[in-house]
Amino acid sequence: MPADSTPPAISFPAVERDSDQKHGEDIHAFMKRCRLHNEKRAQHETSEARGWRLAQENHAAKGGPPGKKGAHLFIWEEEEGGFFIRRACNCTDAAEHWDEFMSNQRIYDSFLNQWDLCTALAPNEEAEPDEMYDDDDDSYETGERATQVLEQAYNLDRENPYRDVDNLPGWQEVLSTILHRFGFEEPVAPISSSREMERKACAWAIGDESYTVPDASVLPTFLQHLVEGDLRGFQAELCDLTSPDSDLALEWNVDVEIISQQDKKLYLIRPRGSEAPGPSILLESAATVLQIIRLGWGHDFAHLIRELVELGMEFHPSWKKPANHVPLAPPSINTLGRRPASYKPTFVDFGVYVQRRDAFLRSPRGHVALFYGGIVGRLARSAIPDFADIACLDPSEDILKTGARVLSGNREEVLWHEALTPDEINLICGVYSVETGTFI
Repeated sequence: MPADSTPPAISFPAVERDSDQKHGEDIHAFMKRCRLHNEKRAQHETSEARGWRLAQENHAAKGGPPGKKGAHLFIWEEEEGGFFIRRACNCTDAAEHWDEFMSNQRIYDSFLNQWDLCTALAPNEEAEPDEMYDDDDDSYETGERATQVLEQAYNLDRENPYRDVDNLPGWQEVLSTILHRFGFEEPVAPISSSREMERKACAWAIGDESYTVPDASVLPTFLQHLVEGDLRGFQAELCDLTSPDSDLALEWNVDVEIISQQDKKLYLIRPRGSEAPGPSILLESAATVLQIIRLGWGHDFAHLIRELVELGMEFHPSWKKPANHVPLAPPSINTLGRRPASYKPTFVDFGVYVQRRDAFLRSPRGHVALFYGGIVGRLARSAIPDFADIACLDPSEDILKTGARVLSGNREEVLWHEALTPDEINLICGVYSVETGTFI
């Protein structure tokens, strides 16, 4: 063949957005980069966090595919030229693809709670179904082996006031809130302070009113200083905000922009270094922003949206639009109406409310309630099948025309997100008017 007829080299295909794979990176280089990153995280890992992570590893070691509430799954698909591209796999399809890979072709990352499946990890092995696994177990917390791992981790630190917790599954949720939302760290030496939050208020703050704060814990002191906005004297010892060893000091998976909007601040989150036209996340809660960073979320934006919805956080996927983009009036909706004075509601009223509420929530506009958090988001999650998948769908242009605008730093563009009207929120919450019988 003549020299000038050599076929051109095949270029590396485009990587998937939010896959965290770098251009030209194969799975071995990807795993090495993840391993180095996890080694840094492990250096600052508490015994409680390590116990939680090891429990996940033991659940993953069972060999079965992750369930709907389990780890996230990525499959490396071979493209032309022998290149492998990392792509997210929907949780509902995980079991279908699981047996296409041998155990040596699967790698689990307990720091991010995700699986990577790739035939290039063991190219000479052919996939066969695993002999045994329990695909109905969606939660690692309930396994006996996982419980033993957690107990061992707690006992590594004899001075830890949380080591004698009876209800381990519930405790893991408490631990996640304390560590990841508040950044709280028990000090090595005791701290005395006359300012403490009441124990019952502490339980409310972490979202579990049945939780009992251990007597030796300084969590009440930390939370009281937190609500008073006074962490100057205690911050270095109780909180990770200024600690050089915290997850906040590691490389973030997201870029954060602060937007001043009238009398409040909003936080705009994008995938790190992304210039893609996809959505950003608009948040009002700084604590949620820090929680996202501490948990290492953001490399997969669909994963981030799923986690926020399942936690019941208020946030809004937002898109950039021209500043002259004028919103249209949203469609009108029939509310639950008015009732005469002294009216007493009946079970029929409640049944009509539930029927109308769920019909609206399952409509194209209703899924917006998933982003509102609180009682609105909770009712939406109870009524919308596969709500996590629905939350990740892009809205139609018609829906965006009736959304809400937020001014950004660039006055030529605004942020645009879907929004509910007051009447729609009242319908979801079951609000109707009752006449007082008094005329003014």
